[in-house]
Amino acid sequence: MKKYVSPFKLALLLPAAALLFILSSFSFKPGGEGFEVFQNNKLMFQQFGNNMQNIKSLQLNAAGIKDQITIKYYHCGRIGKNRHLIIRGTDNKELKNWQFANSSEKDPGMSFRVGDVLSLQPKGKRSALNVYYSSTEIPEGRLLVSLVVNS
Repeated sequence: MKKYVSPFKLALLLPAAALLFILSSFSFKPGGEGFEVFQNNKLMFQQFGNNMQNIKSLQLNAAGIKDQITIKYYHCGRIGKNRHLIIRGTDNKELKNWQFANSSEKDPGMSFRVGDVLSLQPKGKRSALNVYYSSTEIPEGRLLVSLVVNS
């Protein structure tokens, strides 16, 4: 005996199958890792997931010596432990290492003044200074942003 499928059931089944097909074409990774860079509380850029491989530059100048740079790094929605921001020259030599207290607060901001970075710039020589982030979760460190100092 042959079963009969009503057109109404078929009309419901087709969109459901199409939706399932479309949703399965996307990859879903729970959580997410990323960071945001602020200058004087203004968001300059943010990078998450695979986009973190593209290193961006942030232009700094002597006129903004009192400006504040804040970096917020997210480990799957959590704040890292034993956090450090490290400034390295183009030769990868460590020039400055700031350690930040463990925080249970919602604001994971790590801040430093532009003047602190300008003092690390070699006299009479313009070069990029790289900002790395390291923590218990990323002990090897990760390059976040390249600071370009304009005179």
